[in-house]
Amino acid sequence: MKTEQEKEEGHVCFSRDLGKVDVRNEKVFEGSSPLSSGKGSLGKRQLSLDDMFSKRKTTASEISSGRKVDWVCEGCINPCEYCKLEEKIDPKWRVYLKSEFGKDYFRGIKRFLHKNKNHLPPIDKIFTFSKFFPLENTKVVIMGQDPYHNDQQAMGLSFSVPLGVSIPPSLRNIYLEASTDIEGFEIPSHGDLTKWAENGVLLLNDVLTVTKNQANSHAGIGWREFTSRILQIINEKCTNVVFMLWGRHAQAKGKFINKNKHLVLCCGHPSPLSSNHFFGCKHFSKANKYLREHGKSPIKWQI
Repeated sequence: MKTEQEKEEGHVCFSRDLGKVDVRNEKVFEGSSPLSSGKGSLGKRQLSLDDMFSKRKTTASEISSGRKVDWVCEGCINPCEYCKLEEKIDPKWRVYLKSEFGKDYFRGIKRFLHKNKNHLPPIDKIFTFSKFFPLENTKVVIMGQDPYHNDQQAMGLSFSVPLGVSIPPSLRNIYLEASTDIEGFEIPSHGDLTKWAENGVLLLNDVLTVTKNQANSHAGIGWREFTSRILQIINEKCTNVVFMLWGRHAQAKGKFINKNKHLVLCCGHPSPLSSNHFFGCKHFSKANKYLREHGKSPIKWQI
């Protein structure tokens, strides 16, 4: 086992301005010269927790290229896909969220997922909700709680499951409500809500990942702050959006929405445990009525 002092040996600290890099408080590199101290001893200082657990060595090639390295996972020699988690978000959404990526909570999400890779949905599908339209074109928001925790279910869209996967009970109840609310709506044979997303419906969970077979297991890792920020930005940048907040967790997000600027529809969660407070809400027809009144095309709810 290495002592703490031995663990510190060779640790390179870097500033956000990569023009200067210090090792043990000794200036090692300026401008584009090679990374070399010219001294036989690195000296000693006490590393901060951030140094020990949040940073990796910065390579000379990164420094000489002037590329800004914001934060990477513990132990990575080169940035892994979790180090660059924000790059999984569609650029049309990422531009609005870039101020979040350097914050402690988002760094904490990266660190947690890097250490706990048995999560759903897989990393390439966490931000599926961002792939269909620019943030400013959001028409309707349907808030979920957290992803389905059984294998093959979660796909990065709230309440939705991929083709070929059995329709979950909550989604069956959503379909039942739509069939009584929207004239001619026929209950689909599958649970893929991609067509809703293609129509401008943001299918967003409050928490974006979960450990396989462990419901609500990622509730405290930082996602709620991130999704709250998404709603705040939609509230600020968009007009006349319909927010469907089903259940207590979703309704807690209502504090971020200006009800004079948008339509907020609240009811019980479609889960069988609370569906009596969901059935009869008529949110689908109310949403389309509101969109038409404000010069927007209605959602084609039929899948």
